[in-house]
Amino acid sequence: QYKLAFVIERYFEFGGLQRNMRQIALACADAGHAVTVFTGRWDGPDEPTFDIQIINLKAASNHAVMKKMDGFVRKLKQQNEFDCVVGFNRIGGLDVYYGGDICLRAKLERQHRLWLRFLPRYRTYLQLEESVFGPASDTDIMLISSSEVEKFKQVYQTADDRIHLLPPGIDRERLTANPLTSEQKKQFRRDLGVQDDELMILTVGSSFHTKGIDRAIRAISTLPHDLKNRCRYIVVGLGKDTIFKAIAQKAGMGHRVSFTGGRSDIANFYNTADLLLHPARTENTGNTLLEAMVTGLPVIVTENCGYAHYIADADAGLVCPEPFDQTKLNALLQQFLDDARRIHCGRNGRDYCKTADIYSRIEQAVDIIIHRAKQNRGKKRTTNEHQ
Repeated sequence: QYKLAFVIERYFEFGGLQRNMRQIALACADAGHAVTVFTGRWDGPDEPTFDIQIINLKAASNHAVMKKMDGFVRKLKQQNEFDCVVGFNRIGGLDVYYGGDICLRAKLERQHRLWLRFLPRYRTYLQLEESVFGPASDTDIMLISSSEVEKFKQVYQTADDRIHLLPPGIDRERLTANPLTSEQKKQFRRDLGVQDDELMILTVGSSFHTKGIDRAIRAISTLPHDLKNRCRYIVVGLGKDTIFKAIAQKAGMGHRVSFTGGRSDIANFYNTADLLLHPARTENTGNTLLEAMVTGLPVIVTENCGYAHYIADADAGLVCPEPFDQTKLNALLQQFLDDARRIHCGRNGRDYCKTADIYSRIEQAVDIIIHRAKQNRGKKRTTNEHQ
């Protein structure tokens, strides 16, 4: 049995990174290891299988919070109590880092905004990024986007043997465990205000600006009158919806757009919708795309999403090319809603997910963590023997 410390700034139930952290923690605990999660805030039910410790991360700014976390991890390592310290935010001193964010330095270079590194906020974030990826670090790095792997290597010359590219970690059980009958599907849609003869367009995700909710509303509002009046747009996730409700109202779509907040019955949305629309401005991966495919829901997605290639590979929908053009998205949406191929794409996605490895992220992450814990304990034993 190994003692494992997991460190995350805050936990909330509907965050993608948070959900992955919890799944990895549960898998480690189920394998017989002792897991302690250190976090500044836990917004969720208690976990009987692992220990949760609330730590003081209060600070005047986000980057000050990260510096505090960095200091906490370094003290934790000095205490030598844990076999492996795993972090889910970019901070120094980690044994293993699980990363869901893009390479900040590469982004600033691409945008010709590297001058921002002189500001305290960006200076801190870039220092912390280098403390994980730079040549002075020995942190094992778990990443989930192949395009980001290449960017980190270019910027920081990170050694190949430190970077582990994980496959997607779609929870098939969560999506397929309790299928609705056809009558239950109709009732679920009606409860959302979607009639039997209407088309339910779905977006799943928090941070509505990043996910392109305004782009989606504009695309639906430009549909021909009869088609537009058959559409209902449902947004599932946490975020500030006031601006987007105003955009919908201005576009004459106020009564056709609904924000449900975070929901735990997400499978029912995938299984009852007619289309997943995901015109994100930026998206490192995009689990929602694969979740839609598993359930047979066709997808329209922007090309810049990390997992958009799965939609293209499986012919599971349409990919809106970059750089983004609103008129192109409008045309793709109209084409797809009018086209019988939409149903065919849904089937293609479901068939593809029967054989593709889009499920084993958690198992592979656990293997990497336990391997590092074993190495660390071996080094500790050697050090003790020499003293």
